[in-house]
Amino acid sequence: MNREPERLFRRGASYQSHRPDYPDSLFATLADHAPARRRALDLGCGSGQACGALEAHFDQVLGIDVSLEQLRAAPPGGARYLVARADALPVADASLDLITVAQALHWFPLPAFFHEAGRVLRPAGLLAIISYGLCTVTGLEGLVEDFHDRTLKPWWPPARWVVVNGYRGVTLPWPERPDPAPAPIERRWTWRDMAGYLDTWSALVKARAAGEDPLAAFLPTLRAAWGEEERTVRWPLRVRCCARP
Repeated sequence: MNREPERLFRRGASYQSHRPDYPDSLFATLADHAPARRRALDLGCGSGQACGALEAHFDQVLGIDVSLEQLRAAPPGGARYLVARADALPVADASLDLITVAQALHWFPLPAFFHEAGRVLRPAGLLAIISYGLCTVTGLEGLVEDFHDRTLKPWWPPARWVVVNGYRGVTLPWPERPDPAPAPIERRWTWRDMAGYLDTWSALVKARAAGEDPLAAFLPTLRAAWGEEERTVRWPLRVRCCARP
């Protein structure tokens, strides 16, 4: 029996439960700078983390991803979800006011995606590349960073470092607008919350496929260092934005 769809569904549900969501102020700012608030697309949407926030600001929200099982884990709401590739969008020409790509640009074929974005965005429509860097934990500086950078290094794809650096090395298709400089994402978490978040990291999928489980080995260290109290977890939030001429 092929259990891959079931595994991907569980992973999508885990994203919903354990990945940090984005502040509403970010999407409010993007909506203010879009040419209209008719239609927005979150591309590479996974299980819909950003779509719900966009619904508060746009008449229609689309969520597109290549994984049907990820989309099936999206919560109910007003967004419409479709399976498609970033370089072949089932969207009419000049029909979008905003495209957001949250933590997913490194999976897309560039520059084919940028060409497609130019086709589907209206004049002055925005393309916003959103990412958050590696988190830090108050009082435990270096613990999660070491697990990410050293323990999991053999399992991260090269593109991972592009994400951590906020896609700074990617050349956008149109002149870049000033960074809206959003505030960091902050959460108050227990060690169990952190363990759930770490379990969504794609490097662990590769490690476990090879018969290793670095997270299981790390959890006793995490629990002992963290204790039973809540701690502040902080992710630097980065946005690169440009508008179609």
